[in-house]
Amino acid sequence: MSMKEMRERVMEFLKEQLELDKFTLEKCHFMPGGVFVKDGEGKSVLVFYDFMKDKVDYWFENEK
Repeated sequence: MSMKEMRERVMEFLKEQLELDKFTLEKCHFMPGGVFVKDGEGKSVLVFYDFMKDKVDYWFENEK
């Protein structure tokens, strides 16, 4: 799967789960398809494509 396809899967996941206009999205180039999602309070989650598990996954800022 290409990096473009991984980013597309991440974006599809985000569109299904969130009202994107309420969050700030920033690309994260060191994770496959990675996107930092930040809320109005400055809290963030890293959403990325885990190619080992073949699924979209995420880490909250205080988890890893």
